[in-house]
Amino acid sequence: MNQSKPSPARRRCAAVLLAAAGACAVTCPAGAADAAPNLQGASVTDLPGPPSAVAPGDRSGLPAVRLKDGAVVLDSAVLLKVYVFAYSAQPVDDTAILTPNTQMIRPPAPVHATPGQAREIASMLGFARAHPRLLIRVDDIALDARVAQAGYYPIDNRLFIHDAGYYFDNSPYHYRYQAPEPFRHLHCDDPAVIREIDRSIAGYVHFDMDIACTVLGADAKSHALLLRVDEVRLRDALGNVLIDQKRD
Repeated sequence: MNQSKPSPARRRCAAVLLAAAGACAVTCPAGAADAAPNLQGASVTDLPGPPSAVAPGDRSGLPAVRLKDGAVVLDSAVLLKVYVFAYSAQPVDDTAILTPNTQMIRPPAPVHATPGQAREIASMLGFARAHPRLLIRVDDIALDARVAQAGYYPIDNRLFIHDAGYYFDNSPYHYRYQAPEPFRHLHCDDPAVIREIDRSIAGYVHFDMDIACTVLGADAKSHALLLRVDEVRLRDALGNVLIDQKRD
């Protein structure tokens, strides 16, 4: 399909920053930058947006829900299932949420929720409905050489293909991007950034990426969470933003 170049007002190339030694990469475990008190028991209206905060989870053996700048970091199969149930018209199945999905011939035994876990899942569902903004962090992103006449770097892999399913395990529960194809072309016209990216491509160095999304809904039949991509930030291994591209 033909894709027009995003307007300067909707995109920018950030200059490469000089990162301090030991700076945390995008995909490293949450550290000082993400540290926050445990807000277990707080109501949805009590939970802050920015900066990062810990929301429901953590106490009942469920993964903690982590906020980054007001967006929920989608980083686990359990949280993905919670969002699918929160946004689809289907009865909530705590066992489906808790039971891991593997490729083993003999599947794991169903995990039935304890009363505490059931309460925690209910809390997570309410939290998910109140927080449709998601942040997905991915790594090992390879870029092809820049198309100079069009001013963009193409992404030649499964990322940002319309209707492709993305998973955290071997689960039927997955998420899909709606019409994400424009983000397969990452535009950049900053000479310093272009030189940095070109050096990385020549050295077969891959990149990290933050994908900011909004939940559009969920399909109960296909177990799919439907997401609109709002912004993509390409980062180097130190976490420096190289390209920040927004949806038109």
